[in-house]
Formats: sequence, structure tokens, C-alpha cells
Amino acid sequence: MNDFDAIIIGSGIGGLVSAGILTSGGLKTLVIEKHIAPGGYISSFKRKGFVFDSAVDCISGVAPGGLIHRALELLGVNSDINFIKVDPIRVSIFPDIEIRVDADVNAYMDRLASLFPSEAKGVKKFFQKISSAYEDLQFLIGISVSDGFNPGVTTPDIFRLMDRSYEELLNDYFTDKRLKAVLSDRCPFIGLPPSQVSAVAMVSLMMSYFKLGAYRPEGCFQKLADVFVEGIRKNGGMVFFGSGVKKIILDEGGRCRGVICDNNEEYSARHVISNADFNQTFSSLLGGEYLSVAEDMIRSPGISTSFFILYAGIKGDISGQSSIGYFPSYEMEDFFMPDMSFREDTTIGVTIASLEDKSRAPEGCSTAVFHEMTEASSAVLDKAACTEKTLKKAEKIFPGFKDKIEVLDAATPQTLQRYTGNFNGSAFGWRQIPGRRGTKKHGIGNMRIAGHWGDMGSGVLAAAYSGARAAVEILAEEGIKVAI
Repeated sequence: MNDFDAIIIGSGIGGLVSAGILTSGGLKTLVIEKHIAPGGYISSFKRKGFVFDSAVDCISGVAPGGLIHRALELLGVNSDINFIKVDPIRVSIFPDIEIRVDADVNAYMDRLASLFPSEAKGVKKFFQKISSAYEDLQFLIGISVSDGFNPGVTTPDIFRLMDRSYEELLNDYFTDKRLKAVLSDRCPFIGLPPSQVSAVAMVSLMMSYFKLGAYRPEGCFQKLADVFVEGIRKNGGMVFFGSGVKKIILDEGGRCRGVICDNNEEYSARHVISNADFNQTFSSLLGGEYLSVAEDMIRSPGISTSFFILYAGIKGDISGQSSIGYFPSYEMEDFFMPDMSFREDTTIGVTIASLEDKSRAPEGCSTAVFHEMTEASSAVLDKAACTEKTLKKAEKIFPGFKDKIEVLDAATPQTLQRYTGNFNGSAFGWRQIPGRRGTKKHGIGNMRIAGHWGDMGSGVLAAAYSGARAAVEILAEEGIKVAI
């Protein structure tokens, strides 16, 4: 009973996608999750009738043709969940303009050209460039996921974008500082300013929403995780909750032969996928000679920023848009300085998912989630003080907001680490900096990394791709072909 073909440590989206694909391919698969529910950053919780997503605003890849949709389809559970399209994708509030980020990229281009007429030609050329680059990137990722293609092998254009910052790319096409700030409004989704984030990471993030759409699961993101678990079990896989892995067992040849859990149960497998935190995987679960793998990656590229997240259930309505970026200046670089967190003149993100999905709040009420960027750190934040500072910023966006609050809760980076295991509450895994070439090789032939600590980048869809690639590589070794 304790022998499996593959063991997946952790049930974030990367682990769930990999387990789903492996199970649909006929492998005997086990997912081990330390918490009592699956999901990691796509988990949700309830407070007095209000439903809050723990960390995610919206995702792509869930409509027909998307990777997550395909993984659900392989499990036969794609009809068990509904997704609500978010349009506009985002509304970005700047000092003197409010920018609607239309789901239709052509409509968005027309909007930008109208607002910045002197930059109209640049807008057209810029989007031609990043659309072409995204098509190349999707082709390479598609091969990687389908055939185990090495993502280090790339096209010259993508290679150049990997080595350039997003700021350098913007400077090729624009001179207007305000427009460059507007086109950087998704930088908080990666946690780096334009001067420090890889151009290819930003192109992938922006264009994935334009090409694949932005969506939220009806009900909450927890529904997505739960449906994956349902599908895995329906297809013969096993998912255990409430006892995490405390050790990955290696044989004398340095290959994984199984795991030992916190409850001292031991399970064996020919393949292991870690969807757990990278530092935990190599420092705690493996340790010894593998400790340096984590230490080297933490030094460079380093871990991403984290968030302080405020969850509010309020009486009445507060906004006409469900995803908002608030930018009190055009000084985009300043927002990412370490000492800028919780100041009233810095950026904040707002998600009002109940606007399109009334099931998330009691009748006549709304949910509002505020995302305040802060450093990923082991330091303990004063939750009450941070809550008060965030509420002051909320009042700037929504005057009278505090008077409508029915329910209030918050998460610090330490909260995020406690529930997801992500080192110091890192929100996006590794920093997506120019020149990054992937994760340091560890040399364990039958162990793979799934999630945002892998080679495919940050964000939910990238983590899903990472899980798919790990699963396809294992199936290829087993002589099994699954069409992804």
C-alpha cells in the first residue's frame, strides 16, 4: 500500500497539475500535503459569510486551450468548476488618469494611443514586439511541456529579452515617463521594478492575460484546488492531508527512493516531485551535501518580495471594478524600495471579487482584499499597526471605507510562510531578474521541482507549467505519452 510510482510533496497548483497529469497517465500517484486543505497560494477561507482568496487576484490558462483547463480535462473534472472572466483585467489609478486594461489587447492599445497621442506609433510597435515574443515563448514552453524540451534552448529574440530589463525594453519604444509607468502597472504582480525585472518575465505575464484571458473560479480559488483533488482521487491517485514530509530518502546511488512523513509513515516511489518551498526541500528534507543548492539560489537570484494582505468584508458596494492598482505617483521605481512599505504615497493592489461573484459575500455586502508589497523576511510585523496603515490607504481610494467594515483579517509574510511554507513569505519564488537561467542543478535524477521555485517563472500559470513539465518528463521515462 505504501509503494507508489510517484510522490508529490505539496499541493500548490504546480503539485496538483503534476499529480493530475501523472494520474491521468496511469501512474500510481500520491500527493502529501501538511495542511488540512490543498491549494497553497490558491487556497481560500471564510469569515462570517464572507469568502476570501488567500493571495491570488486572477489567473489565466483556465479557458479551453489553456494548460490548467487541459489538466482538469484529462482528469474528467473540467465541467465541475466554472470560471468568471475578469474584464477589464485591471484598472490602474494614477494621479491624473485612470487606465482601464481591456481584456482585448487591441482595445487597450487604442486606449493608450488616445491618451498618449505622441506615443501612438510606439504603442503599436511595442505590442507587435511583445506579441511576437510571447508567441515564440509559448511555442518553446509548449515543446517543453509536451516533449521535455530544455527551456535553456531558446530563440535569439527570447534570449535577448531574458538578458534585458523591462525598463530597457520600454526605453526602446517610449519617451513619456507617464506611459512607461502605466505599462509597468503589472510589476507588483512579480514584485520587482521595471529596472530590475526581466523583460521576458513581464512580457509573459502581460500577454498571458491578453491571449488567454483573466479569470477567477466561481465561489473561490479553493474550488480549483478541491476539484483537482477530486479528479486525482477519481482517477486512482491518493491525496493525504495533515502530515507533511520531514525527509526525502535517498539510496546509496543518490536517487530518491521515497519519503518519511511527520507521522513517521514511510512511502516509496520511483519518482519524487517537490512542490514544497525550495529552501525547505534542500535544507530540511534533503540537507547534507544539498544544503548549498538552496543557499546558492537564495544568494542569487534571491527570493521575491512578499505581501501584507488585508481582508475586509464590508456592508454595501465600494467600486465598479474588481481589480485595481493604485499608484499615487508615476515614480514606479520608488514603490519597490524596501523602506516604502505601508507609506500612504506607495502603491497597493485591490481585489473586489464579489463584484462579479455575489456568492462570495452575504446579500448587500462586498469583499475587498488589499495587497501591500513588503519585503520577504523572518522579522515579525506588527499586524495591528500594519492594518491601520493599510486602512488609511484604503480610505484614500474609497472614502468612508472604514465605516462599512463588518469583518477584518490580515496576513503578514510570516502568516504566508506558516500556511504555504514559502521561505519568509516569498510571494513569487525566485526573483525574476535579467540573466536568470533557471534553477541550480541538484543532480538527483529522479527528483523534480514543481511550482514557482522551478525553471518556468512566477505566478500561477508558470507554476502550473512547471508541474506539467515535471509530469511529462516522468511519463516519458515510463514510456507513456499524454497529450497536453
